[in-house]
Amino acid sequence: MGRLKEDQIKAAFLPHLHEGEALEYWAAGIKQPNLILIPLLGLIASMLLTKNYLVGLTDRRLVVLQVKSLGNAEVRQIVDYSLDELGQMETKMSNGMLFTHLRIDDSEKPFAAKFHRAFSKTNRPNAMAIGEAIISVGAS
Repeated sequence: MGRLKEDQIKAAFLPHLHEGEALEYWAAGIKQPNLILIPLLGLIASMLLTKNYLVGLTDRRLVVLQVKSLGNAEVRQIVDYSLDELGQMETKMSNGMLFTHLRIDDSEKPFAAKFHRAFSKTNRPNAMAIGEAIISVGAS
């Protein structure tokens, strides 16, 4: 399975952007089942339970596309948050050696994913820029 290229990722967002809206940053991330469950469920079940995301930030909102895999941009679900909405929610970002973690605590539309630095050269800096932007919206 190959990885999505930058132009494929941008193309996945195009049908979901509003008129005049431009994609500023994007990142590819995953949400895996709890690590304790992996030995219990097995590797194949864990792979099936892993959710793959493309997250994009525009000047107006955060767009989260759940995709089939990080090699196939077929969109399964779309969730978006206006920047005004994000200002009312608790948002968190953390950075480790390999991953940048983003979390939005919301009762209706919760979101959490981790973004691996090795996905692409721009994945980590873009994930960090998205995290900093959504945190600063809440702080202002």
